[in-house]
Amino acid sequence: MPNIILIHGFGCDSRFWKPQVAALREFDLFVPDLPYHGGPTDGVEKTLEGLADWLVVAHLQSPAVLIGHSLGGMIALQIVHDHPELVQGIVLVDSFPSLNLNNQFLPGLYHHPMDVNVMAWIESTRKEILSQMSQEVYDEIWPSVHNFDATPWLLQINCPVLGIYGGRGRYTKDEDDKLKHDLHLDKIPAPVTIKIIPQAGHFVNLEDPKVVNYILGEWLDRVGE
Repeated sequence: MPNIILIHGFGCDSRFWKPQVAALREFDLFVPDLPYHGGPTDGVEKTLEGLADWLVVAHLQSPAVLIGHSLGGMIALQIVHDHPELVQGIVLVDSFPSLNLNNQFLPGLYHHPMDVNVMAWIESTRKEILSQMSQEVYDEIWPSVHNFDATPWLLQINCPVLGIYGGRGRYTKDEDDKLKHDLHLDKIPAPVTIKIIPQAGHFVNLEDPKVVNYILGEWLDRVGE
């Protein structure tokens, strides 16, 4: 049974994984708050790469499965590039090799209709977290996220990959191969599984947690065999 690190997105924190923490409690989970998102900041470079380095040094001493939402998935891709021996598998939860691909194929945070209570919680919690981040920190971290591009090293990824995406009404559940191609994830030589939840948006793990948790559990059981 693999060790798992859940990595939240930009302007989020570990609370955004609450449904998954409950569902995956049989696994050895670690759910950190990233630096500048409630976690420690001393000596941490204010870039995506700096956040990835912090995670490796502080919490990735043995191989693990990295499950990342949005920025968290980008961090997972950076880690598998820099330290492939420490990564047993990657799950990209509405996360992309680059924001350019995100904006081109699956833009926007929400797809309506969605649960207004879930949206209200997301918006209020992100506002709370971002209000605690100084403008200086934001202005240093965000450009590194905006400029991140993992497409040049997708060919080097040799661990299994799962992608779970909110289709935003643009992709049906039967278009996994199309989305895999559009996001360049078909370049990865290792097994890549894509699952689409058609009417969900960017926060797919909160919008449809039962389906996401089922997908995660089934995939993790295979990875752990």
